[in-house]
Amino acid sequence: MDETLETLGLGDRITVHTIPGRANTVISRLQDGRIILFDQNSQHFSLLAPGQIVECHVVNVKENYVIVSPISKPEEIPISYIPELEVDKIVEDLEKLIKGVSKNAKVIPRALLRVIQLEQLIIKILKGEV
Repeated sequence: MDETLETLGLGDRITVHTIPGRANTVISRLQDGRIILFDQNSQHFSLLAPGQIVECHVVNVKENYVIVSPISKPEEIPISYIPELEVDKIVEDLEKLIKGVSKNAKVIPRALLRVIQLEQLIIKILKGEV
């Protein structure tokens, strides 16, 4: 386990990435798997949405979860673009793998190809190209 996670204490300042939780909530996760919940009394709580980075203070630490209070306005996570050359190489390798494996084993590389196609479509939509 990461040493910083073992020594996480009250008042510590951490930066977290927000993700969707259950029932339309926003949560985060530590690298050790613990859920991060956000203090609903924070002035920035209503601004939280999935896909953001937010600076927080730790207000409660338990075995299975941590509660943090956002101390600044959340910022959108910048979209990272995979260079086309790398994507092309990955697609090429997956297509070779599909040709060289048995029928049942083709499911995973086909699913990965579909994920790459969907990711490329999302990037085009976000860039306004579609």
